[in-house]
Amino acid sequence: MGQVLAQTVSPKDQKRSRNFENVWIDSLTKTVYYEQRLYRNPFIGLHEMRKVVKDSSIRDFVPLMQGIPIAKYRLGPTLEILPLSEQERLSYRALSVFPYQRRDYKFDFWIQPVFAARFGNFLKPVRSNASILLQSQVYLLPGLTLYWGVLFPITNELDNRPQIVRPAPVFLNKFYAKKDHFLSASLGFFHNDKYGLNVQYRRVDFNKPWSYGLEVGVTGNYYYPRGGIYYDQLYELLLLADVAYCFRPLDLTLKLTGGQFLWNDKGVRFDFIRQFANVEIGLFAFMTQNGSTAGFNFAVPIPPGKIIQGKKVRLRTTEEFRWEYLYAGTFKIGERYQVGYQLDQRLRQYHQFYLQRQYQQLK
Repeated sequence: MGQVLAQTVSPKDQKRSRNFENVWIDSLTKTVYYEQRLYRNPFIGLHEMRKVVKDSSIRDFVPLMQGIPIAKYRLGPTLEILPLSEQERLSYRALSVFPYQRRDYKFDFWIQPVFAARFGNFLKPVRSNASILLQSQVYLLPGLTLYWGVLFPITNELDNRPQIVRPAPVFLNKFYAKKDHFLSASLGFFHNDKYGLNVQYRRVDFNKPWSYGLEVGVTGNYYYPRGGIYYDQLYELLLLADVAYCFRPLDLTLKLTGGQFLWNDKGVRFDFIRQFANVEIGLFAFMTQNGSTAGFNFAVPIPPGKIIQGKKVRLRTTEEFRWEYLYAGTFKIGERYQVGYQLDQRLRQYHQFYLQRQYQQLK
């Protein structure tokens, strides 16, 4: 048996409950399944959901991603991650009405800035390319989502693309999870003017420090001239494998990636990634056939978050702005394209070490 959230919360919590979607309470196992797209840090959503659900006997919470359960978190003296059995996954899918919740389906729109820059030109020390994306998702089936949007250009000093309003990246994404195995497959038009197929796999136990990943992509180039679209053949192979280790005391992840990047550039990349509650900062270095270089990156939430929110529609700022800079001159060193999300970046935010530290700080 199960209940939807609206049947269990008090009227004063109804406004807060609008931050969540696809909520289902399993009254037999005392487990809450929920999805939130507002916060980069999943612990904020977990903490808010605990406040919304007043039943003190409920201790187990299962966050969803595109309607797919990620893991089970038990809130007691400590924050524990428990195995989510295949039967529990199947039970949720059978009992819930995702994604066609007739009264509760929410159309989610977000504003996302895009910025690229090059430094060091003597005549023009800073050259940039900036735009604003208005993006959204349409949930089709559990795990299957259509990403779409509109791009509004602001400046363009890096290439000869026309300054015209055009479609933002449009692609299908399928997310799949089973035990410690996670898969993300995307098909369509991505960022960085690439189109094609991208598949990411990751083996991760959220209670353990080691994780492993594989990424394969076949892409071509596309371009929006005035009045149409141009694209060439699928010809470019991206093939990368990685291993990562998380040091618990510091929430510091070391990651080694090797394989073939874009432009047939073979080599390795080494990342140092430090996670804070709402911010992530990283340093990295490349050594490839095209050369060696280093750089930095960061990921931050963009305020204010919610701009307008009703029962059916929400407009917000993106939950994460991620930016990376390296100096490579005119050399194409370790380049790759972006899809909607990078699987390892998303999953490491659900690690027990990372969430447990925040949970203990509340006490």
